[in-house]
Formats: sequence, C-alpha cells, structure tokens
Amino acid sequence: MRERINLLQGHVAELIAAGEVVERPASVVKELVENAIDSGADAITVEIKDGGISYIRVSDNGCGILRQDVPTAFLRHATSKISTEEDLGHIGTLGFRGEALAAISSVCRVELITRPREEVAGTRFCIEGGSAGEAEDAGCPVGTTIVVRDIFFNTPARMKFLKKNVTEGNSVEGVMQKVALSHPHISFRFVRDGVDKLHTPGTGKLQDTIFSLFGKTVATSLIPVSYQEGYYRVEGFISKPQLAKSNRTLQHFYINGRLVKTKTGMVALEQGYRGVLMSGKFPACFLFVTMPQELVDVNVHPAKIEVRFAAEKEVFGAIYAATKSAIANYSDQTAAALGSAMSSLVGQRSSAPQTAVATAVKSDTLTEKKTAEGLRSERMSADEFRRRFGSARPDAALAKTGAERERDLSLHAPTGTVKVQNGQYTQQLPAAVTKLLRENMARQAARSRQLDIEVEEPDLQPRQDRTPAPVSPSPAAATPPQNADTAPVCTPATPVSAPDQLALAPRETEEQQELVPTVIGEVFKTYILCQSGNSLFIVDKHAAHERILYERLRQEWGSIDRQMLLDPVSVTLSKEEVDAVVASRQLLQDAGFVAEEFGQNTVVVREIPVFLEQVGLADIFEEIASNLLTTQGQAVQASHLDWLFQSISCRGAIKGGDRSSLYELQQLIEQIYRTGIIKYCPHGRPIVIEMTRTDFERQFGRQ
Repeated sequence: MRERINLLQGHVAELIAAGEVVERPASVVKELVENAIDSGADAITVEIKDGGISYIRVSDNGCGILRQDVPTAFLRHATSKISTEEDLGHIGTLGFRGEALAAISSVCRVELITRPREEVAGTRFCIEGGSAGEAEDAGCPVGTTIVVRDIFFNTPARMKFLKKNVTEGNSVEGVMQKVALSHPHISFRFVRDGVDKLHTPGTGKLQDTIFSLFGKTVATSLIPVSYQEGYYRVEGFISKPQLAKSNRTLQHFYINGRLVKTKTGMVALEQGYRGVLMSGKFPACFLFVTMPQELVDVNVHPAKIEVRFAAEKEVFGAIYAATKSAIANYSDQTAAALGSAMSSLVGQRSSAPQTAVATAVKSDTLTEKKTAEGLRSERMSADEFRRRFGSARPDAALAKTGAERERDLSLHAPTGTVKVQNGQYTQQLPAAVTKLLRENMARQAARSRQLDIEVEEPDLQPRQDRTPAPVSPSPAAATPPQNADTAPVCTPATPVSAPDQLALAPRETEEQQELVPTVIGEVFKTYILCQSGNSLFIVDKHAAHERILYERLRQEWGSIDRQMLLDPVSVTLSKEEVDAVVASRQLLQDAGFVAEEFGQNTVVVREIPVFLEQVGLADIFEEIASNLLTTQGQAVQASHLDWLFQSISCRGAIKGGDRSSLYELQQLIEQIYRTGIIKYCPHGRPIVIEMTRTDFERQFGRQ
C-alpha cells in the first residue's frame, strides 16, 4: 500500500536537524565557544561534568544579547552574522547558519543568562526540549553564560550511542585545545569535574599558547613559518625533524582562523618534509592560512570543519613552499651555528700548544734558577741532618734499650699463638679469624657448585715456617697427627685434570649437536651463513631475533622481567593518548612497561622489558600509545595484542647492520633450533633460506 506524503511536525523536524549539529557533548561545546568568540570575548571559561553528558557551562565576557533578542536567538535560522545573499560569499565569523542554539535546545535543557553593556539588569531564559519559558531579570556581569544539562534526555536512541564519560570528556578537551590554538589572544579556561585542565594566557603569542597546552618539549622544538605567495599567506610553526610523531595528532590547520580538516594541507606539509623524515613518521604543525574569503567555501557541512577551495593547487603550493622554506632556513641556521662552534674549537686548540710551550719554557727557566740558588743556599749541617732524618748507620737499632726492643716486637707480633710441632714452627689463628675464613670458603664453594665447576679449595691448616717439611716415605708417615686446634678448615677437593671437564651447562647428545647448524660467518652485517649437513642456511638475524622475542612475550605475558631506568624517559603525547595510556596501565605492566602521567601531555616511562634498549624508547612508546588510542575499549587478552607484541619485539631485536660476534650469532642460531621457529617473523617475512649441496652443484654445472 502506497503511503501518503505528510508534512512532519515541527518538533520532529527539529530533532532531525539537531542530529546534524549535536552529535556529542564536544559538538555542543564547539558551537557555544564559537558563538562566544564571535561576541568579541577575550576570556572564555568552559566547565563540564560527567564528560559533558550531564552538565556543560560556557561563560564569556563578550557583548551579550539584548533582552528582546533572547527568545529569537533560539529559533531556527536566527543569526546576527549575515543578513543578505551576498554575505555568504564573505563569511568572516565562525558561526553564521543560525542553527546551533535551536538544535541544542531541542535535545537538552538549556539555561541562558546574559547582559549587554548598555543594560543595567541581565536576562535569564530557560528552554527545555524546544519548549521555551519566560524571560526574567537576573543579576550578572557583562557577557553571556549558557548552561546545558542532560544531553539527549528526550531522545534515548541517541543517548545509547554516547561513549564513556572519560572518552566524551577527552573529546571535549581536544576541542578546547584546537579552539584555543586558533585564537591565542583569548584566554581560555577549561574545568573538568572540578579540576582545571587547561588555561591559556591570552597574550596573543601563538608559542605561549602552544607551551601552555603541550609543554616545553613541543614549544621549544618548533620552526617558525612566515610565507607569502599571491593571495595566500601562511604563518605559524612546524616541528623540527626530531619531534616527528608516529601519527598526525599534532597537525593543526586553520583557514582564516577557522579550524578545518584539509587533506590538501596535510599532503602539502608532508611533501615538504620529504627527504628529512623517516618513512612512517609525521611532522607536527600549527599553520594558519589567510586568504580572501571568497576563495574558500565553509558552508559545506553544519559542523563547518570541512571546506572547499576555489584554487586548491594554489593552496597546496603555498603550504608546500612555506614548509620547504622554513626547513631550509632552519638547516642553514643549524649549519652556521655548527660551523661557528667548530671554528671556535679549532681556534682554542691552535692557541693551546703555544700557550703550553710558553708556560713550559717559563717554568723550566724558573726551575733552573731555583735549583742553582738552592745548591748554594739550602745547605744544612751534619747535626741538623741527623736531627731531621735520624742516623743511617746499620748498627743504630742496636743502640736501643731492651724495653724499647720488646715494645717494637710487640707492635709487629702476629695474632694468635705459635707452637712447635715435629720440629717445625706453626701458627694457630684465633677462633674468630678461623670462623670468618670457614664462612668465606663455604660461600665460595656454594657459588662454585651453582656453576657446576670443581675448584680446589685452599687449605687452612696452620701456617708453617719457611723451612720445608721432610718428605715421609709412606702415606701414613706423610699424614701428621691432627687435633682440633691444627686440623684443616676444609678438605681439599679433587683437582681438575683438564679444562674439558668443566660443565657449564647440560651437554646435548652428539646427534643433537650435528643437527644444530654451525655458523660460518655473516654477510652485510645482516645475514648469517651457517651449515648443517649438506645444507647451507642464510638467516636474517633481525627477523630471527624478532620472532624469538615475540614468542617470549606471548609465553611470559603478565610476568615479563623489567628493568628500572636510572633516568626515566618523558614522552610527549596528545591528551587523548595520555588518557589511553593511563586507562591501560595494567596492560602496559603486563607487557613490561611502567609509565605514569606527568602533566602537560607528558608520560614518564620508568621501567621497560629487560631485553629492550633505552635508545629510541620515546618512539616505541608513541607507537604503543597511538595503538592504545585506536583499540581503547576492546578486549585486552593476549590473543588480541599481536600489534603490541610485534611492536616491542621489532624494536627490541638486533638490527640489520649491527656488529655481532660469531659467538652471539651461534647463540641465536641455537635458540632458533631449540624453539623450532625458523620460518617467518611476526610480520610474515621469511627468516631463513636453505640451499642444499645439490643446488650448488646445479649452479656450477656439476649436475
């Protein structure tokens, strides 16, 4: 049956229209903050609770709204920004469609308090789900405050698509960062659940705003950009190559002061960095493009983030040329600074020998004069010499009295007692000394047993005189009678007959040893050549080590040994990435990382897996944080974390081009043999290539 065409009721049409403007709390905040900027405010405060789902308050000190215009402001297509068709081609404000307040009030509970400068009393106006109340007087300062409560309270179907409070709050904070960057002359303050999260100074300097939002690391790693080409002017900052990220979260483009998403700008920026950055790395940027308003169309989508350019090639060329020019200037300045430093160093080195020679000559002259004068004047009599240094005669000690000799002997007498046994002198050590020696020998013996090494323990029998003991003709005669005082501390172990008797590890059978390939050498510092039977194996050492670490992570998940860093590494991330890291703290600990938030969009890494080096740790953690942000809210079982295992194992493995000894290469081959993993790395690349003797004989024409 064919349905008839009906005209939708007003509130139904408003709910449909609101869906294009109000998607989540962040879109509400964006629309209200843009209205506050258009009002001429220089101080804007935004406060949210529960991620903005239950409470949003936006306050400004702008021009305010006249009392008679307050009810009109909540009607659809009501605006003060444009009035004629021609104004659409010259839009200089952030808002102009007249849909924001109407869309927000149709799905939320809204309260507005405003006062323009020319009115004595303010106005309070409430509207709930499109149903407006009466305007009433209110005491308030100049400006406007809008409070939005219970977003989507009358549309449960939309409410169920909202994410967790933390995620929605992070989205709102991201919007505040981007808007604050676009207007550095305005002081923005953002309060989240009673805690100040953002506060910009409003000095008008972009770098001050960047410092307050992203911290010192980002603010001091930027290259200024200032470029003019025809109608297009590009200003702002781009990052130095060392600040490159593994994602594009720090790329910000503004067209005539409006935050936009432009693929044209993104491609132009990255083309300008070609040859400077590694593959897979992306620069950061804060670029402002100013152009005639008629050359850009911002009326593409109600969100006003997507734009169209009348001359896209010219925009691309301006951003590309600005980027290349800034990088070239930075390279020239770096080279000049390096050259100046080298020149200064060379100058210091060239003058140093002359100064040293002059000083040495002067010193030698003074020493020569001093020596000559000393030979003449610094003489002493024989009596003075004897008084200072004593007698040098051999019989001087014989002149001492008996009491003095006994005192000297007592000072040098050994501790313990001396006995005469079998015509020889022996010394009996004190009980305390003997006990210490016994304990020390016991500890050494325990360590030796742990290593399975037989060592000859020293004999602690009483020390004998230098005269050798007579050799007894029989074993019985060779063993003197012992008592508790002179018995040896421990019995000497059987001496090792040959070095091959050392057992450092359990030995494999001969058949197993024959199966383990023997390393012949290495080519290009990347590929291991090893032989087993009639086959030659070529092994990619990076891929092999990567697969071994990958399997180790999977098997030891949750109990991976960690090493504490003496110097913790700070990593600068986006706010969303920081929150993802904090939310995934237990997952990171299971993977061997201990990290914590350090403020200013910074995370401090304090512990890492034992097999991971600290070099390049910031890049590794940036990649992990980016993936955590992408997979946040999904299952975190080990079976779903191949991306994490691959990232850690790839960064922790031996690199192609690293120098390795034959012993290290042989150990790697043996690990591959024991684990049985000799085919593919975690990324799917082959680990080993086998060439048999038959293959060689065919190549050389022997078959």
